[in-house]
Amino acid sequence: MDEKVILVDTNDTVIGEALRSKAHAESLLHRIVAIYLTRSTGEILVQERMSGKFDHSAAGHMNPGETQLAAAQRELCEELGVCGNDVSLIEIGNAISGGTEREKFYHMAKVYEYAGEPKELQLQEVKSVHWEQPLDVWQKMKDDPEWKMYTGGFRSTLELFLKHKKLI
Repeated sequence: MDEKVILVDTNDTVIGEALRSKAHAESLLHRIVAIYLTRSTGEILVQERMSGKFDHSAAGHMNPGETQLAAAQRELCEELGVCGNDVSLIEIGNAISGGTEREKFYHMAKVYEYAGEPKELQLQEVKSVHWEQPLDVWQKMKDDPEWKMYTGGFRSTLELFLKHKKLI
């Protein structure tokens, strides 16, 4: 399904809409949301995508007319079964990723944190999940110069997350 996505400039100002396929093919900057599930131990939930690459706990494109918070809550519910109005997300900030030779997709990610456990994985999209210390993930990303293990979006938002947590 080729849905419309929200196009933005580098200040996250909405400038229009386009089909996702066009936005990806032409590296047009568009909005996504990314959520980090966390535990009191400091661990983050890492998702293994069906592609075999590791990614945020949950993430996805925003729909036109949808707020960033609503999109984050929807993605968290769809991918990890964490649903309901009582799901309290903490906004961390924005991170831009992509638009390079290595990573064609060009995303403006609104990043959130949620303290909680996954419930039901969306088996069509999520291969597996595991908990890991974020600094360990960060080091593994640095040790993966060919970008074989991690998605580019995860790389850009993890840096923001680590700075927010004052870990780097």
